[in-house]
Amino acid sequence: MKKVLVIDDSALMRRVISDIINQDDNLTVAGTANNGEAALDQLIHGAEFDILLIDIKMPKMDGVRLLREMNRSRIRVPSLIVSSIASESGSETIEALELGALDFVKKPISSIGENFADFRVELLKKVYVATGLDSRSSDFGGLGHPRSDEARRPSTGTRPAGPRKLHTAQKGTKLVVIASSTGGPKALQSVVPFFPANFPYPVVIVQHMPAGFTNSLAQRLDEMSQIHVKEASDGETLKPGTVYIAMGGKQCELIHKPNGSYCFSENDKPPRGGLRPCADIFFESLVDTAFEEIICGVLTGMGSDGSKGISLIRESHQVKCVAQNKDTCVVYGMPRAVVDSGMADDVVPLEDVTGMLMRRAGA
Repeated sequence: MKKVLVIDDSALMRRVISDIINQDDNLTVAGTANNGEAALDQLIHGAEFDILLIDIKMPKMDGVRLLREMNRSRIRVPSLIVSSIASESGSETIEALELGALDFVKKPISSIGENFADFRVELLKKVYVATGLDSRSSDFGGLGHPRSDEARRPSTGTRPAGPRKLHTAQKGTKLVVIASSTGGPKALQSVVPFFPANFPYPVVIVQHMPAGFTNSLAQRLDEMSQIHVKEASDGETLKPGTVYIAMGGKQCELIHKPNGSYCFSENDKPPRGGLRPCADIFFESLVDTAFEEIICGVLTGMGSDGSKGISLIRESHQVKCVAQNKDTCVVYGMPRAVVDSGMADDVVPLEDVTGMLMRRAGA
């Protein structure tokens, strides 16, 4: 039985989250706190928990400061941010992830309806991963459900007619694509800043995030990096020497224009497997491109997003794939999928990912 500490200034939300946790046979709420100060007091005085669920906006001590104080006191407990923060406060979430929070879940607008059911399932899945429980053995009380019409349909493959490449490869054109999920925002800080300012190819990152947070992530990475980092925008032309973060809450695709250039489509296509953006969908959009080579990086994350898309583009392009190794992953899911399928050309620690991507790109 994994013990959970729920930290939230709202008595209603503490009750709602506690009910979700206590309804699961493998979890129990072993404590609650109405602000970070009260939570820190419990931790300092020896209370033991397997995971903390932390709100951001709280009186006396907010969630970011709590994580900072935990680091200062060398208190190591897995933590998830569970907050209703608006997109304009996305920078606080990014800071919380930098300070050690494993992931975050946005609170639902209401405690009933489809959004709440999605919140419940997402919260439990992420708690399971953070505490080392096997989420595959649970249907989370049978209350989970597909999040889109596409998720309800049985898998029939990524492209019914099979991959086709309509454009002849243009010599010297290369694209680097990085897919990441749980643990990704922090992992990217060990990858993106090590690209030089004059890196000759564009880099696209598909990080699983809801709307409103990827711009803050891009701004933070841009501050840390020599290479320019920005959130991709709809209709924007792809340029070399730039790192683009796929927009949260949208599907990101690359469109090959008649003049030979490429632009982004940030669109409202439905989630796949609950994911928007979805790395598989981005990779599928690369089939009809003229890149001579596509270099893929797969970082920490739940599930197997990216593996099907990489398999598809391997049929039409020269592809090299670099996977983060198990020891340095927060969650060894997405990298494991490409390793187990035999598509990983290199499996390296996080700190070696950039160097290997550059080596594979010949840069």
